Amino acid sequence: MAEKNILAHSFESYVKNIKLISLFAIPALVAFLIPLLVNTPVFSALGGTFLRTGSIPDTTAAQLGIVIIALLVSIYLVSFAIVNINIVIKSQRTSTNIHKEVLKGITSYTFNVFLLFLLGTIALLIIQLLTLEVGAQEWLSPLLSLIVWLPLFYAPAGLVIDELRPFRAAQRSFSMIFSKLPYFLLWLVISFVLLAVLDLVFMAARPHKVGSLVVLLVNSLVLMPFLIVLQTQIYLSKYTILD
Repeated sequence: MAEKNILAHSFESYVKNIKLISLFAIPALVAFLIPLLVNTPVFSALGGTFLRTGSIPDTTAAQLGIVIIALLVSIYLVSFAIVNINIVIKSQRTSTNIHKEVLKGITSYTFNVFLLFLLGTIALLIIQLLTLEVGAQEWLSPLLSLIVWLPLFYAPAGLVIDELRPFRAAQRSFSMIFSKLPYFLLWLVISFVLLAVLDLVFMAARPHKVGSLVVLLVNSLVLMPFLIVLQTQIYLSKYTILD
C-alpha cells in the first residue's frame, strides 16, 4: 500500500468514525490533565505534559507518592484510549462487530498496553535521571529514549489487531520500524508538523497558560486520535488483502 493510500485510509477511517474516536479519546485528555491538576512537577509542550526529572530528587515522599499514582492512572487512561481507537479501526477494516470486539478484549488489551507503556516509562525515567547525573541529558537521553520508544510504537496495534503477547508485540513493532521505515518517517514528519503548527498558532494567539491548555485539548481530542489511526493503518498495511 503506497503512502497516499495509507493517508487516504487514515482520513477515511477518522472521518467515518469521528464520534466514536473522539469519545474514546476523552480518557487520554483526562490522562494529560491529571498531572497538572494534582500539581506534579510537569510542564506542557507540543500538546503534551512532561515530567521535570530534575525536580524528582527534591520531592518529598508524599509528593513522590502523588506523582507515582498520577503517573499510573495517566498511563492506564492513555492505554485505554489507544486500545479503543485501535479496536474501532480493526472493526472497520476487518468488518467485525465493534461491540463484540470491545467486550471480548478491552480489559486484557488495555492491561497489556499499560504494562508495556509502564515498563517503557520506567526505562525513560531511569535514562533521564542517569543522563542528568552524568551531564549528558541533552544528547544521550534523546538517543536512548528513541531506542526505548521503538518497540512500543506499533505494539498496541500488534496487541489488538493480531492479539500478540506483549513481548512479541514489542518485537514486531521493532522489526516493522525498519521494514516499513518510509512509513515510520512519514508518521514522524506529519506528527511533528501538526503538533508544531498547533503549538505555534495557539501559543501566539493566547496567553501562555490558556494557549497550553487549548493545545492540550486539541491534541488530545483531534490530533493524537488521528495519529493513532494513521499508526494503525500503517500496521495494517502488511496485510495487502485489506487494501
